[in-house]
Amino acid sequence: MDREWVMCDGFAYLIPYGLPEICIRTVYLFYEKRDCLKVLSDATSVKFRDAALATFGFLALPEGIIRISLVFPNAKFVTVFGDDLPAIVLTCKISLWLKGFDATFLVLSHHVIFTFKSCEFSCAESLFSLNRFCKITGFRTNLRPLQIR
Repeated sequence: MDREWVMCDGFAYLIPYGLPEICIRTVYLFYEKRDCLKVLSDATSVKFRDAALATFGFLALPEGIIRISLVFPNAKFVTVFGDDLPAIVLTCKISLWLKGFDATFLVLSHHVIFTFKSCEFSCAESLFSLNRFCKITGFRTNLRPLQIR
């Protein structure tokens, strides 16, 4: 696994086993390369044979996420950000961006208020997750968050 990171517009990626981009089935999304190294050393159950690791820094933009999906057209995406509220909101936004949508999120008095398709929704902050977002709005996604213990 002696590969180099490929730099693109707004993100960088690494394919540990050197497969062509078209063969990649899973793309793990990280904030930065340091997070990738931690997961590689800690997550023995994660299979990387047909996977790619992608980083985009702490400021994800819809254009960068769309570019990642174009580089890996056959891949499912997995976020590895953590389980705090900003990470959950970012996971929701990435799932929307991958399908050409967007939403706005606001936290007021322990509630997450979000607007999606011109409708406003609310959820208790302690219960908010990608799964809850999808149930409330009816949005379907194939993105999933990975919780590293």
